[in-house]
Amino acid sequence: MGGLMNKMTYFRLIWKNHRSFAIFSMVFITLLQFLILFLITTFDMPAILQTFLAQMPAKMKVYLSENFFSTLTLDGAAAFGFNHPLVLTLLAMNALNIPTLHISREMESGSLELLLAHPLRRQSLILKLWISGCLILLAIILAAVTGSLTAVTIYHQLTSEIFINLLKIGLNLWLLFVLILSYTLMITVFARTGSRAGNYAAILTLVFYLLFFLSQLWDDIKFTTYFNIFSYYEPQKLMFGKSNFTLNCVVLASLIIICFFVSRRQFIRRDIP
Repeated sequence: MGGLMNKMTYFRLIWKNHRSFAIFSMVFITLLQFLILFLITTFDMPAILQTFLAQMPAKMKVYLSENFFSTLTLDGAAAFGFNHPLVLTLLAMNALNIPTLHISREMESGSLELLLAHPLRRQSLILKLWISGCLILLAIILAAVTGSLTAVTIYHQLTSEIFINLLKIGLNLWLLFVLILSYTLMITVFARTGSRAGNYAAILTLVFYLLFFLSQLWDDIKFTTYFNIFSYYEPQKLMFGKSNFTLNCVVLASLIIICFFVSRRQFIRRDIP
């Protein structure tokens, strides 16, 4: 029993450090799902969007039509709720903060060295940290999926097709942010200056996102979509069967495995001052 308690101590430490923001993220994202579906069932969104699009340049109209006209239906709006910039930002902040706090900042403060002086092996520590991050992200996304399913049930009718598609979107979203968590972990174990590791990971994530957005508008850089992690998560296309769910999951899962094992190998080998 004592051994089990020792094994759970680090998990509890990570949850204690991140629970406030994780719970805030769960509540906020869940309420956002309700708000989006409430708006789509209350207001004349087609007229509003048509007026808005009339002011846009031609290429922007095409992009917005493909990505936002699907929100005119309730199932399209439910999918859009999982692609809202606020949702992606909150999930990214959770994914970036967990490795940065427990590797980079603790390495700089010396508390990581103190922690490893206890009977906790390096490979065990990094595995528990990664699993904890995955579970926190899963809890946030499950709350969002539950909120979306509940909102669909209240404002419309929950069908088996919408139910399955929302589960697929939730799984795809979770894999995307586990990947962001994993490459952030990899950056933190390689970075010499711990305080900059989180910035590097945040900049990389932002570059991926902006490049994906620009590639939808600029044909000359459209080839970059194959190398962009956000290309393997398009919830509105998933909702309407226009995206390859299996391919998305295989690509993201493969990158997660690579990033984690590279992180584990480097963390075991590196000197910790």
